[in-house]
Amino acid sequence: MASTLIAQQLTTDEKKAAEAAFQRAPFNPAWSAAALTIYNGIAEVMARRDAERACASQTELELEREPEVALL
Repeated sequence: MASTLIAQQLTTDEKKAAEAAFQRAPFNPAWSAAALTIYNGIAEVMARRDAERACASQTELELEREPEVALL
């Protein structure tokens, strides 16, 4: 059985919440619960991505400081 995804239009407050999350702006409590779900989802993914990038950057810095360890 194949499932079908149906795209639906975002409401105005959902669009505003998404944009706010991407800009790392605060959530407006006047927006809907659906907007909060979108905001939290985007914010969570961005935070995870930032943590992964920071970890990768730290690893690169450590390898630059001790290049002989990388050769072992």
